[in-house]
Amino acid sequence: MSKMPPVVICLDYPKDYGKTYGMNRLYAGVHWAKRKEAAQYWHTAVQAAMRRQGVRRKPFDCPVVITFAWNDRLDLSNEAWVAKMIEDGLKGWVITDDSRKYVHGIRHVTHGRKCIVVVVEPEE
Repeated sequence: MSKMPPVVICLDYPKDYGKTYGMNRLYAGVHWAKRKEAAQYWHTAVQAAMRRQGVRRKPFDCPVVITFAWNDRLDLSNEAWVAKMIEDGLKGWVITDDSRKYVHGIRHVTHGRKCIVVVVEPEE
């Protein structure tokens, strides 16, 4: 059986990303309706990007590791809220769901591009 190639998705940063998203913002007390709106935004953005970028709509049949590459002013630990919403947007498309059965690892790294890069790859 050949190893499935990784899926790479590039997401544009929305306006005022650093002021709107991040764990510090969430801890400051974001109203549930705003959290729901944020989740809907990211789910839609992820799925639109996958459509535009021709990402196959077939979940991996093995456990995966998801790498998030960021290029903004937030500390990497502050990216957790957006990473969770992006991960939820991947469900049913490139991952079956986000349970421990299917997602064995999450990595956060920085990079130099002006977008969020998400790489979903089979666990080695």
